Amino acid sequence: MKPINIIFLGKPGSGKGTQAEILKEKFSLHLIDTGEILRRLIKEGGPLADNILKTIKQGGLVPIWLVVFCWLKELIKIPPEKGVVFEGSPRQLEEAKILKEALYWLKRKKIKVIYLNISDEEIIKRLSTRRMCPNCLREYSLELNSELKKTKKCPVCHLPLKRRPDDNPRTIKNRLVSFKKDVYPVIRFFKKEGLLIEINAEGPVEEITQKILESL
Repeated sequence: MKPINIIFLGKPGSGKGTQAEILKEKFSLHLIDTGEILRRLIKEGGPLADNILKTIKQGGLVPIWLVVFCWLKELIKIPPEKGVVFEGSPRQLEEAKILKEALYWLKRKKIKVIYLNISDEEIIKRLSTRRMCPNCLREYSLELNSELKKTKKCPVCHLPLKRRPDDNPRTIKNRLVSFKKDVYPVIRFFKKEGLLIEINAEGPVEEITQKILESL
């Protein structure tokens, strides 16, 4: 069977990372998380890191050339028989077209784009309880994990969890505005291509996963 290539779209905090991890384990996929790659670049320091961090803190989008570089350098190294799941890309129409072209050129034509649709009100609620480990960069929801709500420590690194720099009210508002401006055209593009699956992503994680599996 040809490997499946899954792209997750959705507002910040819609559960893309959680569902991508679940499908990665279930179908033995290679996960390409653009946001995590960018955070690793930030940890390395230097002028590039400063520019990325400044952009993220303002709720903006980093340049398309940098985002494409992040996921393309991983994509070309993946064995052709192994499927891929993308999280955090594409976020702009031009990038979406480049990603589709790259997948087709690499003979990865079995593509499913899953749009996790969720209200702005629910997003604000979720992001207010999201935390990140400063070491391994794993993200957790204190709302969905009662044990972490008590300890507030990463279960892997055992370090105190911190709020992401872009999870503040002003930046969240900017990111939602940016999503409607930049990502809606991406959603429309994949829908026109006949690749889009829209999922109501409000509810328990397990229910959302079941909806995704049924749709696939």
